[in-house]
Amino acid sequence: MKKEERKQIEKNKKNFSIKSMYFNRYLFVRYVVALFFFINIYWLISLLMSSSILFFIPSILILCLLSSVAEQVKMISKHTNRAIYTKYCFVILLTTNVLLAFLSFFSPIFSQLYPFLVNQVKSQMLILSILAIGILLSSIILYRLHQIQYNEDKHYQRIKKYEEVIHV
Repeated sequence: MKKEERKQIEKNKKNFSIKSMYFNRYLFVRYVVALFFFINIYWLISLLMSSSILFFIPSILILCLLSSVAEQVKMISKHTNRAIYTKYCFVILLTTNVLLAFLSFFSPIFSQLYPFLVNQVKSQMLILSILAIGILLSSIILYRLHQIQYNEDKHYQRIKKYEEVIHV
């Protein structure tokens, strides 16, 4: 192998490494998207099996999550700090979780929303706990997306230090 070819291969490795580091800034976001996706799939299945008319709620959330997944896939080839669809997706998830928490206690549709549970205080507390975790995760992700958008995340600082080292 010629010296020029080795230099080009080494340069490609470094560029790929940097590209991967930028993509990995969204790693936690992708894990939370996957978590919400599968939770909503299971919820949709249970609503369809019980013939609940509220199956559209998890269906809409799944579509929002899929738009976020599509945006994340695009980021593999083209890095951006602005994950617009992902941000809107988590705003919708946050709003939905807050509304569901409210409806779980102050509405008679608990049985329609969660047909796999008995309408008791214990069940309502379980759902409220799960929704609180969803609210917390959505808030954390929105904060994380804000940090990434304005390059305030720790990962960005590591990337910049790495770029300085490999370009010396």
